[in-house]
Amino acid sequence: MKKYFQIFVVFVLVLTVIGVARNSPAWASEQSSGAARPLAEIDVTESGSYTVGGLCVFNAVYTGSGASAKVAVDVPAEESRKVPFLYEDQLYLAGCHIVHSVLDVVTPEMSPAYGSWEVCFGDRPDEQFTIYYYPDNRTTDWRPLVTTVKDGFACAPAIYTGVYAPGGKRLTVEPTPGTGAGTGDQQVGSPGGTVRPPSPIDTGRITKSGAYNIGGVCSIIIEYHVPKLSNVVHVEENTDISANVPFPDNEGLLYLPGCHVFHYKADILKTDMNVTMDEGKWKICFAAIPNKETTIYYYYANDETAESVTPPWTPLETNIENGMACAPGVDQTGVYAPVGK
Repeated sequence: MKKYFQIFVVFVLVLTVIGVARNSPAWASEQSSGAARPLAEIDVTESGSYTVGGLCVFNAVYTGSGASAKVAVDVPAEESRKVPFLYEDQLYLAGCHIVHSVLDVVTPEMSPAYGSWEVCFGDRPDEQFTIYYYPDNRTTDWRPLVTTVKDGFACAPAIYTGVYAPGGKRLTVEPTPGTGAGTGDQQVGSPGGTVRPPSPIDTGRITKSGAYNIGGVCSIIIEYHVPKLSNVVHVEENTDISANVPFPDNEGLLYLPGCHVFHYKADILKTDMNVTMDEGKWKICFAAIPNKETTIYYYYANDETAESVTPPWTPLETNIENGMACAPGVDQTGVYAPVGK
């Protein structure tokens, strides 16, 4: 009887773990994989370059004693969305929150007597980036900072205690030769809002093998081997969700937004392809990040709500081809983005 009771207990525990995994996928993934929690908040007490949660890089040079900073990913970003943004750029949230201190007292603005500070986000080739900030005391709305693009980073001075985030102004991007027309050249969506998965009968649905440019951000190359397969691919709508997905410590900087790939078979959304047979081949490409090792990562997401996400970010085998970083294993419905390290 004791043996059967032990089996029953194990069975109950298994069901409990499954339930936790379904209702709290981030927690379940971190615990089951044994991976370290993402570096989403750090204490900076000495000069150096710090990658924060895969979202931004904080560069600090201290020349005076007693100064320090706390840097964290601004997730969730609901409060930042309440701050007026009066510019034409697309503001990409979540940002990074920087709190400066001198002798453990929070300082709204750092004096150059203590050093210099810089925040950087991943630059995008299809947009002109400007970094914006607002102070913690909210005495102003979002304000632009002098932004410099270098080695694949968009960087700006970070002397204020507040939230920093990049804004992008779309540039004209010529379609890649041989790409499909009318499939991917979509504008980046609204910064907020709830967006459900695109309908499989959307006019942007891909039904034929070929190479397709997606909004100037990525390209997808598709070979269909069986009938009734299709895809919908577009630039991800909400970078706040991607910023909240656990990312491995010290593995580089995410270049967001990425591209969201949806797989359909007979008009039914599929989480994975090629499960029982070679149904096709999918390869996704992003511009290789200058002077960095570029790796494409992905996470599962059946729609564009946080509830559909199955973390963490996972790397794919990535090859550099003529200045493009390409990954062939795009068999999952989810968000894909390049990472520079």
